[in-house]
Amino acid sequence: MHHYCISTCTTLSDQEDVRHVWRTEIPKIAYSYEFLMHGILSLSALHLSYVKPEKHSHYLTSSTFHMALGLQTFRTILRKPTAENCFALFAFSSVIMVWICAVPADSKDAQPLSSVVEMFNLCRGITTLLEFFPLINKSCLGPLMARDWSEKRGTPLRLFHGLDGQISRLRYRLTVEVLAEEERSVLEHAITELEKTCQRIEHARTLSASGMVYIWPIVVRVGFISLIEQRQPFALVLLACYCTQLHVFRRFWVIERRAESLLSEVLEVIPPGYADLLDWPRQFCLYGPDLERWCVLNPSPEGIVQ
Repeated sequence: MHHYCISTCTTLSDQEDVRHVWRTEIPKIAYSYEFLMHGILSLSALHLSYVKPEKHSHYLTSSTFHMALGLQTFRTILRKPTAENCFALFAFSSVIMVWICAVPADSKDAQPLSSVVEMFNLCRGITTLLEFFPLINKSCLGPLMARDWSEKRGTPLRLFHGLDGQISRLRYRLTVEVLAEEERSVLEHAITELEKTCQRIEHARTLSASGMVYIWPIVVRVGFISLIEQRQPFALVLLACYCTQLHVFRRFWVIERRAESLLSEVLEVIPPGYADLLDWPRQFCLYGPDLERWCVLNPSPEGIVQ
């Protein structure tokens, strides 16, 4: 807990109001909810496994242990959220989203595709709390809620250069794919939401936008997650495109090599007939900038940088 309060919490955002929530408000809530305390200890141990590589295995085991204990109770309570427990549930959901993205995905036994399915499912757990979002937004946890950054449609994309062309290729290819109508609808929705989140990340122009990498996993339909589990080729193409969002935030320890490992597995399992749709995400993840460096090289003429 000491390491969490003096170190881990400061790495989760560059915004002081958000840091305050992680450092002070969430631990306060955790003293009344043991499952949330386990979540905090799990995240702290995971961070220690990163900063103390000589004890990586020890801290990773501890992290997994605490997360398993926390999840067991969390899943039970999540079935009946109330105005009283929704704050602890939301806080734990936030911990989960950071934790599942930060769990090492580059070991020899790692399975990035299975891991990303788990990530999507855990992230979507937060949708159970939708009716309580107005209440949470007005509470001490409010700064954790996504800011209303505009998509600014129609303006040229420079960070995600080439996205417009990629979206056009995806939409055209989807029209000629032999698919059931429901499947086509799920994929079209995923394309639209992917484009929106890329636009929001670009126009936010701040590292605090790193939380936006969790938005696409939350807003895609459940059917899309099933398509990933089935290794449906077009769904895997969209997952490869999602890697570009992970790539721009790779300087954060919780994300770091996630794009590299996930894209690598997608390239291994996808049929050859989809190679042309993978050129853009592959080139982006090889040569594209991270958001911090890009903002330095491309200062906003509108003064958007915070």
